[in-house]
Amino acid sequence: MTHPYEVPPPPKRRTLRTVLIVVGVVVVLCCGGAGVGGFFLFKGVKGATDPARQAAESFVSDLEAGDAAKAYGQLCSDTRGRFTRDAFVEGVARQPKVRSHEVNGVNVSSYNGRTSARVSMALVLDSGFTDQHVFPLVKEDGAWKVCGQPY
Repeated sequence: MTHPYEVPPPPKRRTLRTVLIVVGVVVVLCCGGAGVGGFFLFKGVKGATDPARQAAESFVSDLEAGDAAKAYGQLCSDTRGRFTRDAFVEGVARQPKVRSHEVNGVNVSSYNGRTSARVSMALVLDSGFTDQHVFPLVKEDGAWKVCGQPY
């Protein structure tokens, strides 16, 4: 029993528990925000590089299938200006045949309003040799085209 003039004891403070709850909520919000931000960053980068990757892989897949004439249609106008279709087909026929490929990296850039890409691939040739090749690509009329020394 307490005396009527007695001051009641101070309530127990739960400061540590409150601090831990607040810190836990902040950590969850930060990690969640970083996860969501990372997802959208990855999605944006993938959206920028996938079309260039697909164009380079389509070009190499045509070479693997032995269809150099179809691959010629995926060259940029500058490169087509340096090679006729027949010269390109003949040149590809003299090269070792590509048996398979693996994309090692894609880099897309824009400089002075011109968008370009570089797709690096490991090309496994019929000789058993693996050629590390970089395919330069440019965007022409909204489509990615292989440019430069294509193969």
